[in-house]
Amino acid sequence: MTDYNNNAQSIEIKPRRMAFDTSAPMRKYSFDNNSLISTFFYALSAMFPDGERFFIHSVRNYQNDIDDPQLLAQIRGFIGQEAHHGHSHEGLNQAIQDMGFPMDEVTNHMKGRIEMLKRVFGKGRQLALTVAMEHFTASLAEFLLENPEILDDVDPTIRKMLIWHAVEEIEHKAVAFDVYRLKVNNEFMRKRVMVIAMISLFTRIAYFQYRMLREDRHMPSLKEWWGALKFFWGKKGILRDNLRGMRMFFRTGFHPWDIDQHHLIDGWQERYPDIAALQTN
Repeated sequence: MTDYNNNAQSIEIKPRRMAFDTSAPMRKYSFDNNSLISTFFYALSAMFPDGERFFIHSVRNYQNDIDDPQLLAQIRGFIGQEAHHGHSHEGLNQAIQDMGFPMDEVTNHMKGRIEMLKRVFGKGRQLALTVAMEHFTASLAEFLLENPEILDDVDPTIRKMLIWHAVEEIEHKAVAFDVYRLKVNNEFMRKRVMVIAMISLFTRIAYFQYRMLREDRHMPSLKEWWGALKFFWGKKGILRDNLRGMRMFFRTGFHPWDIDQHHLIDGWQERYPDIAALQTN
C-alpha cells in the first residue's frame, strides 16, 4: 500500500456476524447499577446504528475512485463490520427500549441529523466527520481492551458486545482515515471537524441522558455522581484516558496506527473465548 497509510502493518479486517442474546433479562442500570454511566453507554448505543450507516456512506462516496486493491479490500471489510455493528446494536437498543427508556427518540433524532449532514456537508467534510468519530471510538476501544475489568459488573450481553465492537473498531480504525488522506488530505479541516464533532457529540449525549433519566423519573444519587466522576475522569477514567489519543490526533501528519494497538487485537479470541464462541460466520 502506498504511503498514505503511513506504512502501517497490514490488518485483516474481518466482518463477524455474532449471536448476542439481547432477549436475556438485563438490569435497568447495567453498568454497576449507576444510572449516569449506564445512560451514557445507552445513548452511544442508540446513536450507533444510523451513525455506522453514515460512516459507510461517507466512505462509499469515494470507493469507486480508488484503485489500490489493498485499500479496496479494507473498505469492504470496514463496510461489513460497520453493518454488523449497526444490526447488533439495534437488537440491544430494542432491549433497552423495552425497559422503559426512550431509545426511539434518540434514533429518530439521529436519522434526522444524518439526513441534514448529507444535505449540508460536502463529501470531504462528511468523510472528515467519519475520521473524527472513528478515532474517538478507537480510543474508547483501546481503554476497554486495556482495562476489561471495568466491565466485570456490566450486564453480560452488553459486556460481550462492547468487547467485540472494540476489537473491530481497532481493526478498521485507519480505513476512513486512509481514504481521507488519499482523496481529501486537508489537515486543517480534519482538525477543525474533530473539535466541532466532540462538542456536538457530548452535548447530544448529555441531552439524551437527561431524557432517559427524566422518562424513568430517576434522580441520580450523590453516590452515583461520585461513581460516574471517577469512572469518566478519575485516575483511570475512560474519558480522561481518551484525551491522550485526542491530543495525538491534532499532530500534523498524524496517522491512526501511530498509536500501536496491535497487542489488543492479536489473539483476542483466546483472551475472550466466550465472545469468540458467539461468532456464526
